[in-house]
Amino acid sequence: MQTIDAQIQNALHQASPEAAMRDVKHVVARELQSLDPKTEIKATDYFNHTFIPDFVLTWGSGGQRPTRDIYLRFSVDAPLIQRDLKSLHDESPAFIAISGGERHSGGDSEPVGYEYDDCLLSSTAALESISREDSRTPVTQMLKASLLQGGKGYLVGDSAAEVQRAVSHADAALSRLDESQVSASVRAMNDYLSPAFSSRIERVMQVMWVSQGGDAERFPGTHETVAALSSGELTQILPFLLSLEDVANNDFWRNLGENLAIGHLQELEHWQRSMNLDLLVNANLDRISARGAAVDQIQPDLFDELDGPPYWEVADSHLHLRCGEVDFKFVDDRRKISHRTEMGIAPRWFEIEHRLDRYGIEGIEFTSPGSKTRIRSSTTEGLPESMDMQALSEALGELARVMAVELRWPRSRHNIEIDFDGSTVESVGAALSPHILAYVGLDLLRQASPAMLREFQRFVTAGEQFPWWNDKGGRPGAVLEQS
Repeated sequence: MQTIDAQIQNALHQASPEAAMRDVKHVVARELQSLDPKTEIKATDYFNHTFIPDFVLTWGSGGQRPTRDIYLRFSVDAPLIQRDLKSLHDESPAFIAISGGERHSGGDSEPVGYEYDDCLLSSTAALESISREDSRTPVTQMLKASLLQGGKGYLVGDSAAEVQRAVSHADAALSRLDESQVSASVRAMNDYLSPAFSSRIERVMQVMWVSQGGDAERFPGTHETVAALSSGELTQILPFLLSLEDVANNDFWRNLGENLAIGHLQELEHWQRSMNLDLLVNANLDRISARGAAVDQIQPDLFDELDGPPYWEVADSHLHLRCGEVDFKFVDDRRKISHRTEMGIAPRWFEIEHRLDRYGIEGIEFTSPGSKTRIRSSTTEGLPESMDMQALSEALGELARVMAVELRWPRSRHNIEIDFDGSTVESVGAALSPHILAYVGLDLLRQASPAMLREFQRFVTAGEQFPWWNDKGGRPGAVLEQS
C-alpha cells in the first residue's frame, strides 16, 4: 500500500485543480479517521486557505460538542507558519503539512510551536506513523484519539517518533510493569497533549497498572497516585472510554468502576448500545443501585434483533436494559415512575402462584368483584408461614386479579414490590442492583421462560465471571436453579 505522502503527491499531480483538491482532502480525511474512528469530519469547500480551515472535526454528542479546525499546509516550518499561528491561534487549531518534506528536527519551528502551545503542528507522514500502531488497550486508543482533539506543539520528526514510541510501547510496558518505559510514555503525553487529555490518560494508565497487579504507589506518573478514579474523573473519562473500540477486558472495567454509581451513567444522557457499555455496567453491578424500574413492552422496529442478547443503553438520562421486546428504565427516585400512564396487566392468582413460590411473599394486594384487599404478613417469615395460602388461593377465586405483591429476595433482607397494574418493580427500603430488579421484572411481570432467565443471568454475570447472584450475603441464584 502506498504511503500517505505518495497518495497526496499523486492527487496533486492531476490536471484538474478541483480533482486534486478533492482527492487530497479525501486521503487526509481517511488518515484522520484512522487515528480516531469516532471523529466526525466535515470538509469545507476551500483548500490551503489563509483563514478558512480545510476540515472541522467534532466529537461527542449533545449541545456542547468540542470541535477543532484543521488547516492543511504545504509546510509547517518556520518562518512560514508563524503568520498562521499569530493570526489563528485563538481557536487552538491544528496545522498539518502535506508536502512530505519535513525535516527530522524541529529547528526554529519547535520554539514557535511551544510559544503557541495550544496549537498542533504536524505532518501527514507523522500522523500516519502513529495511526498505524496497533491499539490493544484503552491507553493506546486514547493516545491516538487524543492527538487530534488535544495534541499540541511541534509533532514532526524526532518528537513524532517519541509519541509513536509511547503509543507502541505503552501496552507492553504496563503489562510488564516497566517503570522506566511507562514513565517515558507519561512524559511524551505531557509534552504533546493538553493537560486535560494527558491527565485523563495517565489516570487510565494507573487503573491499568493496578489491574496488572502493580502497586499504585509505584506508578511512575506525575499526578498523585490513587487506585480508584474519583466521581469527577469518572464523569470526565467515561464518555471518552466508552467511545473507544471494544475493550474486552473485564478486569479493566472492574478496576475503573470502583466508585461508579447510576448517576455517572445518567450523566451520559444518550448512549447507544455498545460492548464497552455492557462491560462497564456488568462488571460493576454490585456498585450500581436503583430505586426502581419501569418495565415496558417495546414495539420492535425493522432493525430490532428480538432474539439477540440483552444490552444496556442510556436514553433521556436514564439507564435502560433491553431484553428482547422488554425494556427496563431504571430510576434513582421512585417518584419518577409513580405516576406512569402506561398500564400493565394484573394477572390472576393461579397464573403467577407457582412463580411466587420461589420468593418470600411479604404482602399481596388484589381485587375481586366488588372489593379490593391488601394482606401483609404478620411474621418475619412471610405470608406462607403466617396463613394458609391454599385457603387464600381458593378465597381469591378465578376472577380475582393480583394488583401488586411485596417479595423478599431469597436469602437476603431486601424487599421488592411488584406493581402489576403500573408495570413497575421497586425496592422497598434500600436501593438494589439493577440486575435484581430486572430479574424479578422478567420473571413476574413478563413471565419469561427459564431459558430467557438463564440467558439474562449469563449476560449480567459476563459469562459467570462475576458472581452477582451471591452478593450482599444473599443467594438469589437459588431462584434460577429452580426455574
